[in-house]
Amino acid sequence: MYSVRRFGVVRTATMVAVLYVVVIAIVFVPIAIIAGAAGSVSGNGVAGGVGFFGTLIFGVVVALIYGAIGWVFTALACVLYNLVAGWVGGIEIQLEAVVHAPPVAWAPTSSAAPAPPIAPPSPPAAG
Repeated sequence: MYSVRRFGVVRTATMVAVLYVVVIAIVFVPIAIIAGAAGSVSGNGVAGGVGFFGTLIFGVVVALIYGAIGWVFTALACVLYNLVAGWVGGIEIQLEAVVHAPPVAWAPTSSAAPAPPIAPPSPPAAG
């Protein structure tokens, strides 16, 4: 068993904030495209174009604000986790090594016998 005793506050908060921005961008960009297309089809002319760019700018601002707020709350959560983990210990996890066999090279014209399979290495001793 391994124990997560501490999170790096700044690095973890930055990672989560970037993930928030990416997810919001993935969700919001199609919405902005559909809203822009709907505005231009409705015959609003210039207003449809301004609405599209306004929606796009709003989406970028919302994604950045969401990322900033996510950074702050993730940093607070990491600090609280580190504090509590010092008192009661961290979260225990069990890791298992997974070994994938190498791909078999196909040689249909060869009549040689296939090589025996490679045995996976034994797992590390529990400590």
